[in-house]
Amino acid sequence: MTLSPENIIKITFENSDRIKSAYFHLESAKYNFKLFESDYTQFNPIIVGSGVSANSEHRNYSNFSAGMRKEFFDGTSIEASVGNDIGWGENVTYNNVNYIESEISFPLFTSARKLDRLIKRTFEENELYTKNLDYVDAVKENIHDAVEQYYDLVPRIKTYEMIKAYRTELQQLINNDSIQNKEQIEGEIATLNSSITGSEISLYSMQLSMERYMNVDYIDLSKLLVINLDFNREDYFGNYYIEEPTDSIFKKALSNDSEFKVLGIIKQNAEEKKRLAQKGKWDIFATTGGRYNYYEMKGNSRQGNFLVADAGLKIKLYDHQVLKNTIAKAQSDISAIDFIIKDREKLIHSNIEKLKDGLTKKKEQLIIIYSSVESWQKIYQSKKELYIAGDESVDNFIQAFRSLVETEENRYHLENNYLDLIRDFNYITGAYFEYIELKN
Repeated sequence: MTLSPENIIKITFENSDRIKSAYFHLESAKYNFKLFESDYTQFNPIIVGSGVSANSEHRNYSNFSAGMRKEFFDGTSIEASVGNDIGWGENVTYNNVNYIESEISFPLFTSARKLDRLIKRTFEENELYTKNLDYVDAVKENIHDAVEQYYDLVPRIKTYEMIKAYRTELQQLINNDSIQNKEQIEGEIATLNSSITGSEISLYSMQLSMERYMNVDYIDLSKLLVINLDFNREDYFGNYYIEEPTDSIFKKALSNDSEFKVLGIIKQNAEEKKRLAQKGKWDIFATTGGRYNYYEMKGNSRQGNFLVADAGLKIKLYDHQVLKNTIAKAQSDISAIDFIIKDREKLIHSNIEKLKDGLTKKKEQLIIIYSSVESWQKIYQSKKELYIAGDESVDNFIQAFRSLVETEENRYHLENNYLDLIRDFNYITGAYFEYIELKN
C-alpha cells in the first residue's frame, strides 16, 4: 500500500492503541450511563408474588400472582398479571378467585418526575461527555502525530536523495584524469558523506516514531507518497486552503468539529432541565386499570364473571427552592457553554486566518526559491563545464556547488514548513474525519 496521508490516517485510526483505549473508556462511560437509565426503564418479564395470612380465629387467606412490568424514563409504567386468591377457615365460606389484572400509570401536565431523574443522571452525563471528548482528542492527536512524521519525512527524503545524487556526481568527476585539485573535491565529498550519515540517523528516528504512532511493525520508506509541489497546476497540493475563502474553511471546520457537537448536546440537556424545572412545579400522575375475575368459586357454587375498573390521581408539589436552584444551575450551564462556543469559534477563525496567511506567504517563498534553484543549477553546470575544461578554478566551482546544494536544502526546508502548515490546517478543520468514521 502506498502510504499517502489518507492511508496513514486510516491505518493510525484502526491500529493506535491509544485510540482504542480512549474508545473503550468511552464505551465504559456509555454502559455506565445505560446502567443508570436501566434502573428507571426496566422491563421485568416475570414478577411473582405470593403470601399467606391467618388470624387467631383461624380464618386464612392466600394469594399468588405472576406478571410483567415495564417502566419508562418519564415515570410511565405498565403492569399486567394473572393471579389467584383463596380464603378458607372456621366459619368462613371457602372462596377461590382467578383473575387478570392490569394498571397503567402516566404523568399529566408535568415533567417533574423526568426532571428529578435527569438531575440524578448528571454525573453519568458529565462522565460520558468527558470520555467522548477524550476519544475525539485521542483520534486527532495520534493521527496528527503520525501525519506530522510523514510530512517531515517526505522533504527530508528528498534532501537525502539530493545529497546522495550530488555525491555520486562529484565521485564521477574525480575519476576524470583531466581535472586538477581533486583533494578539494574529495574534501567536499567527505562533507556530503557526513550529511548523508546525519540524514540516515534522522530518517531512521522519524521512521521509528511513525511506526510507533501508526502502531505497525515496519514502514517501508520507499512506499511513502512523494509530494511534488507544482504551483503551475490548478490542483497543487494545499490549493484548497489558499484559494478557498476563509469563511468557507471556517464553516467546514465547524461542521467537522466534534467538540462543538458534544457541547451542543450538553447545552440541549441543560435547556431541557431548565424547561422541565419551569414547567414541573407539580408532579401529577394518573393511574387506570382493571381486574377481571374469570373464575370464582364461593362455597360449592360458581359465581358469575365480572370486571372491576379503577382510576386515580397522585399529586405532589415539588420544593420551590429545588426548582429555583435547578433553573439557576441550568442557565449557568447554558451561559458557560455559549461562551465556550463563542471563544472556540473565535480561536478557530483566528487560527485559520493565521495559517492561511502563513501558507500563502510560504507559497510565495517557494516560488522564489524554485527560481533560485534553477538559476544556481545553470551557474553550477556552467562552472562545472569550465572547470573540467581547465578554464575555471576549483574554488569557484566548489563555491557554486555549495551554493546550489544549500539553496536546494533551503527549498526542501521551506517545503517542510509548507507541509507543516497544511498538517495544522487539517487538524483545525477536522479533515481527518472525512476519511474515518468515529465509533462514538
